[in-house]
Amino acid sequence: MTRRWVVTTLGKDRPGIVAGVTKILYRLGCNLEDSAMTRLAGEFAIMLIFSAPAKAAEAALRKAFAPLERGLSLTVHLKPLTKAEIASPRKRGRAYVISVYGADHPGIVFRITDSLARAGVNITDLHTHRTAGDGAPLYLLLLEVETPPRVSAARLERRLHTLATTLRVEVSFRPADAAVL
Repeated sequence: MTRRWVVTTLGKDRPGIVAGVTKILYRLGCNLEDSAMTRLAGEFAIMLIFSAPAKAAEAALRKAFAPLERGLSLTVHLKPLTKAEIASPRKRGRAYVISVYGADHPGIVFRITDSLARAGVNITDLHTHRTAGDGAPLYLLLLEVETPPRVSAARLERRLHTLATTLRVEVSFRPADAAVL
């Protein structure tokens, strides 16, 4: 019997954060199931779901992460998942990838995601990146989304291209390819 948990960590980016977190899980007999880990500016963030043997008490898990929090100056949040939270979300429709690219300015993420929300489109993954260098900074927004069956892909693509003109950015909209592991 196992129990599933979500752990988030945040701290100044440096070597050893991923190894430190996964070492704790390995030593406790836990299995890493799903994760997102990334550097944001000078910070490194981890969000992952793992399963732990039923005998692994919450106090023991928290105690195991304490030295890592102190040693790498990380903020760690550990949360047990309920049965409802464990259930995999059911697919709501067709999957698409949207990329938005252009000069950085306020409102790009809000205007795009607001338009998608009003259309009933579910965002399943989102990444942004702002470039620095010579000239004006550029902004990249990448989204993976699921459209409900009632949403026309062609209509949604037109809607995004109209919005892109207003925002002075480029938009790409394409079906997500099935990933085979």
